[in-house]
Amino acid sequence: MKRICWAVVATLLLCGCRPVEQYETAHGEPAALTQYFGRPLLVSYYAPWCVPCQRELPLLQAMVMEHDLQVLLVSYDADNQAALLEQAATLPSELTLVRPLPGKALPYPAPSALPTSYLLNASGELQETITGEISPHKAEALTATMLTPLPRPEPWATFSSRQ
Repeated sequence: MKRICWAVVATLLLCGCRPVEQYETAHGEPAALTQYFGRPLLVSYYAPWCVPCQRELPLLQAMVMEHDLQVLLVSYDADNQAALLEQAATLPSELTLVRPLPGKALPYPAPSALPTSYLLNASGELQETITGEISPHKAEALTATMLTPLPRPEPWATFSSRQ
């Protein structure tokens, strides 16, 4: 009986640990923000008809190629996988394009205008909302922020307990 209880508990825990897919890639594979945890992530909404979105692509590509930063492009208007694949074919291969899955919760609001980008910290929490085109100066500031190492945790021995 004890083994059955442990098997049920283990099954529930393992099933609950699966990442929650919020996106679909251009190849039809599910994707989750948890794949990017551990390092900051810049989520940038993109549409092929958005001229400022097009202008900021080289800056986003440089962030990925020169500094190995995480940048995720989210299609603003691809309503199916075929449209997403068509959009992705026109983008630099270093930039990943996804589309949000309907009804999935995201840690940031849907953009009301393009371009809009969201900076998430290493834990996936929203740190900054950037509305408008990312300028070279803003790209440098984002790069510096994203490259800043996480604070080093203090050893447990330094924490004093209440006596």
